[in-house]
Amino acid sequence: MSTLRGFAASLALLVLLGFATAQGATITETSWPTPVCEAGAETAGQTATNHRPRQLDQVGPIAPLLLLMPVEGALVADVHPSFGDPRGGGTRTHEGIDIMAPRGTPVRPAAPGYVTRVNPDAISVTIIGNGGIRYFYTHFDALPDGLIEGQWASTDTIIGFVGNTGNAAATAPHLHFGVYYGGLGDWCGWIPVDPLPWLVDR
Repeated sequence: MSTLRGFAASLALLVLLGFATAQGATITETSWPTPVCEAGAETAGQTATNHRPRQLDQVGPIAPLLLLMPVEGALVADVHPSFGDPRGGGTRTHEGIDIMAPRGTPVRPAAPGYVTRVNPDAISVTIIGNGGIRYFYTHFDALPDGLIEGQWASTDTIIGFVGNTGNAAATAPHLHFGVYYGGLGDWCGWIPVDPLPWLVDR
């Protein structure tokens, strides 16, 4: 519990200080030194690199105070607080929350930002938003036509449809929603935080 409170306090401090890199359109990726680490289980199929996502230089400096429910028709009150729960027989922890919904339910960003990664194999989408916050959405049944890396996604943009792909094949359809901050590399150095306290109904 103290770990969760620490994450919450860190994110609150992040909001107050307006953590972010300077704004400005950067077209090319920039190499940054980051810790050597492996991609987490929730980012299966990705490779850990030390490349700074260029979208970090294009977003605003202030992190959002609230996050919108990303799954159409779902209610915050119905979301089980599973952040930090053991997974994989205790070999890892759950770096996010699972929002249950019927297969094919549309998913929209909890906060606006740039689509920094679209993974058609794991059927996941990663978005970088204001304050340098990274949002990870996965287990989609399908992705919408035309969704591309680098595009701006508003909170009305459909970014996927609920499913149970990837390592969720044995579970009921749901969206895995993860929120991370503080990273400089593609996958390394990012700190997961519990999105549930900031989530509000649409």
